[in-house]
Amino acid sequence: MKTNLSKKLIQARENINWTQLDLAKATGLQAAAISHFECGQRLPSLPNVIKLCVALKISLDWLTGLDETNQK
Repeated sequence: MKTNLSKKLIQARENINWTQLDLAKATGLQAAAISHFECGQRLPSLPNVIKLCVALKISLDWLTGLDETNQK
């Protein structure tokens, strides 16, 4: 079941026209892990959330839903 985090992760990745493999390479994570995060099967650890935010150039607040006003 997709969570808000997984939906936002997909949105941010698609906004920069990256595939899951592109994001995996940029973060050093496995493509399967990216897929699990986006499908809502697993939640990323805090260090991995930070890697995702840095790679996608988004704020942690936006990704986690603490700041709904701005993506960056």
